[in-house]
Amino acid sequence: MNQIMVFFRTASLLLGLLFLFVTPAAASPVQGIPVLLYHHVSDQETDMSELTVSTAEFSRQLRLLRIHGYQTITLEQLGSFMRGERTALPDKPVLITFDDGYADNYTQAFPILKEIGFRATIFIIGTNFDRANRLTSPQIREMAAYGISFDAHSMTHRNLTKLNHTDLRYEAAVSKQTVELVVRTEVVFFAYPGGFYNAAVLEAVESAGYQGAFSVLPGLNQPDRDNIYLLRRIPIFRSTKFDSLLTQLEVCLAKPSLFDYWLFPESSIDN
Repeated sequence: MNQIMVFFRTASLLLGLLFLFVTPAAASPVQGIPVLLYHHVSDQETDMSELTVSTAEFSRQLRLLRIHGYQTITLEQLGSFMRGERTALPDKPVLITFDDGYADNYTQAFPILKEIGFRATIFIIGTNFDRANRLTSPQIREMAAYGISFDAHSMTHRNLTKLNHTDLRYEAAVSKQTVELVVRTEVVFFAYPGGFYNAAVLEAVESAGYQGAFSVLPGLNQPDRDNIYLLRRIPIFRSTKFDSLLTQLEVCLAKPSLFDYWLFPESSIDN
C-alpha cells in the first residue's frame, strides 16, 4: 500500500511539472483591476462637499496605495486586459479616474499625482471646457503631455436613459468629437453620467466608436465576467473610509471569488 501511495504521489508531481512547462503563460497573473472614481480635490467648502476629497486626504490615499505596492495603469492597459489580450501589468494595478473636469483636478490633484508618480484619467463633459471652475484647454494639454488621459463624459451630463435617440447620439458621439478636438488624440472610452445606463445607452456608446465605458457598479474588473461597456468603478467620497476600502481591495486581490466583488455598496452618482 505504501508503495502504491508513493507511486501516485510521484506520478502526480511529474504531471504537475509537465503541466507547468507545457502550459502557455497566462496573459497576466492579475485577477481583477480596481478603478477609483474621484470628482473634486479641494479644501474649499462647496455644495458638492460629499464629492470633495481634501488635498491632504487625497495625498494620503495615493501614498497609501503606493506603500501597499499599487501602480497606476492606463486605459489602454485596462482595455487590453479586459479583452483578454497579453498586456504587461504591475502586480497590483489600479486605475485612477476623475469625472466632470473641474479646475481643482489641475490645481490640486495634478501636483500630487506628479509627486507620487501616478497617472490618471479624466472623463470630461463636452460643455465644460474653458469655463469658470473648469479645466482650460491649455491645462488639459499640459496634463496630457505628462500622461493624464482625457475621455468623454457626455456633452451636458444628462441622464442618458431619459433621452430620445437623437439626443442620445448627440451626448455620446458629439462629446467624443469635442474632447478629441481639445486633447488632439483619439477618445475611446466613455463614462455614463451618474452611472445610469440601459440597452439603448450601451448601443449608442458602442455605435459612437467607443471601445469601452464605465459605470459605478461595485467591485473589480474581471475579463471573464464583466462587459467592457459596463466597467466597474469605486466612488471615493468625503465620507469614504479609505483604510477600510484598501483592506477590502487587498482581500479581493488576494482571494478572488464571486463574493469578493460585492463588498462595495452599489450606487449611482448624480452630480
